[in-house]
Amino acid sequence: MPTTPRTLSLPERPSPQQLKKRAKDLQRAVRSQSPTALALVARHAPESLEDPAGFTLDTAQLVIARLYGFLSWPRLREHLTALPGTPGDRRRTGTRTVEDFYRLRTGWADASDVRRCAAASTGAHPDPAQWLPLLTVRYNGVKVIAFDSPAGAVFAELTPKRVTLSSPAGEAPSAGEGASVTFHSEFGTIAGVVAPDVTGLAVELAADRRPLGLTLVGDGVFVAPNAFLVGPAGLVLRTNNSPRGEVVPAAALPPRSAAVVDRPAPATEATARLMAALATADAPPIVDPEQWRPGVHADLTPTEQVRLGRYGKLLVWHRTGGRESVEDPFVFDFTPQQGPVQDFAVVGKSIAFTRMYYDFVDGASGTIAVVGLVDDADIASVALRRDNMPDLPAQIAGGTFLIAGPDLTDLTERGPATAVLVSRDHTGNVREELLYQEQD
Repeated sequence: MPTTPRTLSLPERPSPQQLKKRAKDLQRAVRSQSPTALALVARHAPESLEDPAGFTLDTAQLVIARLYGFLSWPRLREHLTALPGTPGDRRRTGTRTVEDFYRLRTGWADASDVRRCAAASTGAHPDPAQWLPLLTVRYNGVKVIAFDSPAGAVFAELTPKRVTLSSPAGEAPSAGEGASVTFHSEFGTIAGVVAPDVTGLAVELAADRRPLGLTLVGDGVFVAPNAFLVGPAGLVLRTNNSPRGEVVPAAALPPRSAAVVDRPAPATEATARLMAALATADAPPIVDPEQWRPGVHADLTPTEQVRLGRYGKLLVWHRTGGRESVEDPFVFDFTPQQGPVQDFAVVGKSIAFTRMYYDFVDGASGTIAVVGLVDDADIASVALRRDNMPDLPAQIAGGTFLIAGPDLTDLTERGPATAVLVSRDHTGNVREELLYQEQD
């Protein structure tokens, strides 16, 4: 008699980004013939095991969805989108749109950024004094500005160290011709112009037809900041939710734009191991990898380790060890967001923190660590204070901190406030107290 496969409950505040990472891990594990991963797929999508070497990301997402009791990945995604906010919740108070996700500001650009762009321009560009900002978006340490100019749209990608400018885009395509890529960069930004009738756009790698899903369209242009690097197979553009897209060969795209290093800075100390970890990230590319600062390096379990690093308000963690698959570096951006929704994060004056899952079994985990940034040089210690339980001290290094332990995983995340992160200075004085959980 057939049995229903065992399912798991979603975490109390599931992160869409981390669930996508789980699917990516599962795809890699199945392709490497991991017995645990193959057993998981056999329980939830046995029909997909005929060709493990060709196991797709779409199928991996289906397995993760079914693992959590959903019929499909779109159903799981719809559930996450529909999760209600909680009054007073700084972290989840509504549905995040693509405009929120990329922190869109229309008709505006920071004056200092405009000056950087003008200084990086060449004689091939129209006079920067005639550039008018159409929009500014930000993601994962990359800021992209779309300008209008007499010669057409000009795109600028800015990182703390570099400025990358496109060539002028020229006239926008006429109605019905769809979209045209006019800019792609070292750090994976893809941008271009769209016809007046285009209101939505999906950008995909031609090799796997995987939708990027978050492409901003407005004012006759589209931008996907820090999306992915264009490969030799080119990419696919799908406009207005069309089920079929237009394949754009790599030869038909403009050359990848070269960056201008306008704010050089010496590489930080002891960056070699961290740079090696950052180099393993396949998409999106990590900005200015030589400028990242190494942070905490610690054992999570007897067989699993984590390495932290930071660059400004970006935190990266890279888990390695005896699991069924090794995760790519995961970047979390603590920069304040304009939109009403962001992933689980608390940002204070001296510290900022989020949570990280580890000790995965069958592609899922409920084991939690707190990871974060220390933004005040006077902070000497950080600890998680809990009612009627011992404090959990943090490991601190390189402006990052980590709190991990079995007690933390059992801590509830809702109800009366019983958990507080406390930062102290070198004299032991409390500098800040931040609630780890919500009050009902």
